[in-house]
Amino acid sequence: MDLTTRLARFPREHLALTPTPLDELSRLSAELGPRVLLKRDDLTGLALGGDKPRKLEYELARARRDGADVVVTCGSMQSNHARLTTAAARRLGMDCTVVLSRDAYDEFQGNLLTVRLLGADVRVVDVADHWGLDTHVQAVCDELRAAGRRPHAVPISGTTPHSCLGYVRAGLELAAQLRERGERPDAVYLPFGTGGIFTAVTLALRDQGFPCPVIGISVNQDRDACQADYRHWWGELTALLEIGAPPPEVEIHDEFVGREYGDPTEACLDAILLLARTEGVLLDPVYSGKTFAGFLAHQAAGRWGAGHRVVVLHSGGVPALFAYHDALAEHLAKRG
Repeated sequence: MDLTTRLARFPREHLALTPTPLDELSRLSAELGPRVLLKRDDLTGLALGGDKPRKLEYELARARRDGADVVVTCGSMQSNHARLTTAAARRLGMDCTVVLSRDAYDEFQGNLLTVRLLGADVRVVDVADHWGLDTHVQAVCDELRAAGRRPHAVPISGTTPHSCLGYVRAGLELAAQLRERGERPDAVYLPFGTGGIFTAVTLALRDQGFPCPVIGISVNQDRDACQADYRHWWGELTALLEIGAPPPEVEIHDEFVGREYGDPTEACLDAILLLARTEGVLLDPVYSGKTFAGFLAHQAAGRWGAGHRVVVLHSGGVPALFAYHDALAEHLAKRG
């Protein structure tokens, strides 16, 4: 049974505009040397776009199957996931409660503004680590059940075995686009947060016969933790799809995180300026900016040059730029 047939067994809501473009960045390529292709998952359509609609197509199909009337999830103050989960819930006729961890980016801007516009019930909590909000989500679910509601909990970043199916589909989509254009990439760069997207795309590309390195750029944790997450989600996803394949070796880098998740590093801000001024493409300061910073560092070190082809995933998140205006203004002044 092929992977497309296996995917067809799972219920799916249609939330994303797909296939998303695979754009050649011709001006950037001319400047750098390698041929750079950008997979535009910032253009998935729902509430300013991003990667989450692909994941939520499968996760919220489960919520509707179970009769849920409210979705509960969590994230940082500028969470793309909170924005897009709220929008998806609204599209499907459900309410949404989001638990957000208080941080430095709590201005009524960017993703926080959109979450409010979409009508989420926003709960702000003080925690040491915003990746540890699950107990708060469960407490909200208990509260809602006591009030007669039917909540469906979605973990931070939306990563579950079922949501990973959305990026198996995306990986198959990317493989089809590459075949149609006769492209055999030398590398595919992906952000690595919880690891769901990275794992699912790796599975799909290997299934479709693309042996190139799949390179993860961590946005929040060290390499060992990322590798553990990758192995975990590989096991969960292959069990769900009933595929008996061991996880292939992958390459993950943790040196681009900065001080913490969401830290707008100088390399990240430089990547944002470079893409904006060569291609008119806006990256975000949390995921795609750091993914591109990783690729650019490798290119500058001589890994990629003329004759190489590199694919980079743009996972969205651009609304967060507005909440980072102080850091961006300082960097613009620094760069003249």
